[in-house]
Amino acid sequence: MIEKSRIEEIAALYPEEKGVILKDIKVNKANNIKVFFDIPTRAVSIDDCVELSRFIESHLDREKEDFSLMVSSYGKQDQ
Repeated sequence: MIEKSRIEEIAALYPEEKGVILKDIKVNKANNIKVFFDIPTRAVSIDDCVELSRFIESHLDREKEDFSLMVSSYGKQDQ
């Protein structure tokens, strides 16, 4: 299982100048990962979500563990 702390470590590597503030991370036993973030200076775009998703995914290895990853703005959580 991918640990929540591992996703937090990866997100901490994301460039600071992007202005992303991590709000919440959820990981279940099936490795369904949900990352919620905000950019306080402007609205979060789909491109922001895609960029962060690709960044996180580039630091994980599907050969070792399969996972699903959903990245969303904090204001649009899908519970």
